[in-house]
Amino acid sequence: MVIKITDCHFENNGTGIKAPTSAKIDMSGTSFKGNGKAMDIYVSAADLNQLGLPENTPQEYLQEVIQILQGQKGQSEEVQVAAISDSSLFKWLGHAASVSSIASGIIAFVQRL
Repeated sequence: MVIKITDCHFENNGTGIKAPTSAKIDMSGTSFKGNGKAMDIYVSAADLNQLGLPENTPQEYLQEVIQILQGQKGQSEEVQVAAISDSSLFKWLGHAASVSSIASGIIAFVQRL
């Protein structure tokens, strides 16, 4: 999905733009002023399903993992898995999830962002 935003002004909103990670955002000449958050990018239910995660997975846990992995770019998968294994996401999932199998999917997903 492509979201094209040209010469727009977002002011005094809670959130200026909310879009899934799968969206391609083409933005130019756009400004944000006095918003609670300029952009809120979330992982969609379809992406959660593809990753083998429950639909009620907290977005803040996913954002934490994405930030960790983006800081680990260029590292081996083993290092990346170790980096996220103690994250809030895997604590929340508990023993029901295989860290390595879900982590591999998340790593591949973040590489496409």
